[in-house]
Amino acid sequence: MKLSSVDYYLDWPVSIKLKNLREFIITNLENKGDLIRWSIVDIQYPIDSFGTKKLKIKAVLAN
Repeated sequence: MKLSSVDYYLDWPVSIKLKNLREFIITNLENKGDLIRWSIVDIQYPIDSFGTKKLKIKAVLAN
């Protein structure tokens, strides 16, 4: 089993409520490999009028 640590940037749309954020993140990260652990390390707030926030996530994946 090979473990890899990745930094992943993900857009957090306004339509995703806070209580559904965990499921949204896990669904997106599982497409990259077997998810071991993850954490949000930064949130960038929007400058534009769309309100989409950008999340920086550090994850450990098994391939």
